[in-house]
Amino acid sequence: MKCLKIGFLVLMAVLVCANDAYRILCLFPFNGKSHSRMFDVLCKGLARKGHKVDMISHFPTKVPIANYRDIIDLNGTRQDAVNSLSIQRGRTIHTAVMYYIATTYGGDLCHLLGHEKMQNFIKNPPKDPPYDLMITEYFGSPCYLGLGTLLNTPVAIVMSSLETSYIDSFMGNPFNFAFFPGASLENVVLNTFFDRVWNLVLNYKDALTFYHYTSDQTDMMRKYLGWDLPDVRQLERNVTLALVNSHYSFHGIRSFAPAVIEVGGLHVQDEEIPLPPKLKNWLDTADHGLVYFTLGSLMNIETLPRDTLLGLYASFRKISPIRVLMRIANATKLPPGLPDNVVVSSWIPQISVLKHKNTRVFITHGGLMGTQEAVYYGVPTIGIPVFSDQIRNVNIMVHKNIGILLRSEDLGERSMDIALHAILHDPKYRKSARKMSHMFRDRPMNGLDTAIYWTEYVIRNGPDSLKSPAVDMPWWKLNLIDVFVFLIAFFVLVLYFLLVTVKFVLKNLYTLKDKRDKRKEKSN
Repeated sequence: MKCLKIGFLVLMAVLVCANDAYRILCLFPFNGKSHSRMFDVLCKGLARKGHKVDMISHFPTKVPIANYRDIIDLNGTRQDAVNSLSIQRGRTIHTAVMYYIATTYGGDLCHLLGHEKMQNFIKNPPKDPPYDLMITEYFGSPCYLGLGTLLNTPVAIVMSSLETSYIDSFMGNPFNFAFFPGASLENVVLNTFFDRVWNLVLNYKDALTFYHYTSDQTDMMRKYLGWDLPDVRQLERNVTLALVNSHYSFHGIRSFAPAVIEVGGLHVQDEEIPLPPKLKNWLDTADHGLVYFTLGSLMNIETLPRDTLLGLYASFRKISPIRVLMRIANATKLPPGLPDNVVVSSWIPQISVLKHKNTRVFITHGGLMGTQEAVYYGVPTIGIPVFSDQIRNVNIMVHKNIGILLRSEDLGERSMDIALHAILHDPKYRKSARKMSHMFRDRPMNGLDTAIYWTEYVIRNGPDSLKSPAVDMPWWKLNLIDVFVFLIAFFVLVLYFLLVTVKFVLKNLYTLKDKRDKRKEKSN
């Protein structure tokens, strides 16, 4: 009897878990390796919670995971983005970031919907059971939102960076341009009137630029998915949930609509990738400390000018016996003369290095993923930003006394000497980094658990359960333009009647006075 009772309880538990499991489609058409790290952790985290996850991406998993499968491998359908940018190319992109996001990394991706693999999926989507939710990156390709409509599935978006003003707009998220620097601004503090003017103008300009260069995506989407689909601008307003890679401790405090959730640092997991034995031994014996130098998965250090690289060699040589670890995609492109205290590698498990007890400085391009990892583990930084949000991220670290900014065009021996001396010998940087790490970690749930909870919430409670009424309001209503016009008109009208009344009273008073004066003259 006891065994039967236990068996019944186990069966009930299995049935409950099965009923709580959802089928989720993860779709990420952009082949950015750094972006995929966040999305990969999110979707695999959902699978580990028992949900059935189908993945479409450029980076299929190498280790099988229960409930998780790669249904379409897009690898090879686009030019490889890893290690693809020179420093000069990065500077070129920075001159028109929003244009490149909307076209090269946006509209161009829409044509993947016409790929044979994608068309097979589009024409024969799984229906037993159907998807409960589609999760996709919102970067520069709103055309992919149409797939949710085609599948009759609610859509959640995920951002690997701070959300932009146009995402705030279609999610009904309050604009905070009076005190919070928008995603397009490099400054991190609004001190003056003109700071606020520029904050408003630049973010609205970039939003209009994005709208202009993505307006043709409606036709692209309809070409591959069906001509009866709504406009992409309408599809944006149908989005159920937005998971944003930010956190108030780093980016600053602002207001949020319920459907916009901060999950900054979601990708930072304590389950580190083991270091290769030789590298681990080298790090373990770096008793004087380690400096870790990388420009991320896109840009290559070896594309810096030869004189700049030789200047960095000289600077690193001076800090010996402190060791320097550099991620170099192609070491043959480096000039000769690498110092003895420097080791280079084409692949480095970054989190494992940043959390190592001997790591003292992180020299970085300021990409948000690496920046959050450094913040999480309390490592001071030297930032060499090149494009996009990198400059803003480094400026935040400078503002919080956890980093130093070096302009890429001014990079050399002397500038690196000054930065390394400050970070290595001024205790304020380490102290501030540890404080920032504590604040970044101190939350009710970590980023991944937060994302999973709200993902499950919108599936359980319906696609409109977090939707703000502001989403469906025209801009003039949302900004109370009609109310202000009414109040101004009412005030002017009241003022007008008041003036007319005063004029009428005064006129009658003068008339009475004249009559009285005339009667007085007549009686005299």
